[in-house]
Amino acid sequence: MLAKDKRYELIVPMVSAGRIHHFRDLFHFIPKTIVARDLGINNVRFTRLIDDVEDFSLKDLLRLAALMEMEPLSLLRLIFDQHQADKKAKRPKGSK
Repeated sequence: MLAKDKRYELIVPMVSAGRIHHFRDLFHFIPKTIVARDLGINNVRFTRLIDDVEDFSLKDLLRLAALMEMEPLSLLRLIFDQHQADKKAKRPKGSK
C-alpha cells in the first residue's frame, strides 16, 4: 500500500483557520486525483461527486474523513454548506 499523501495533514488546520468553507475548497490543498485514488473511486465519478455532493455514500464520506484525520461531522458540515450554496446559486431569479 502506498504511504498516505502528506497534504492530507493540511486539511484540518485549514478548516480551523477558515481557509476552507466548502467541500470543493479541499481540492485547493490536495489534488482530487490523489483523493479519488485513495478512496478507490474513478476520477471522473469523483469529480461528479464533488459537483453534486448529494450522491456521496456515507461509507465514502467516513473513509474520506478518516484519510483527512477529521471528524466526520466536520466534513459533513463542509458538504452541507456547499450543498446549500449550490442550491442557492441554482435558484431561478425571483424565487425565494
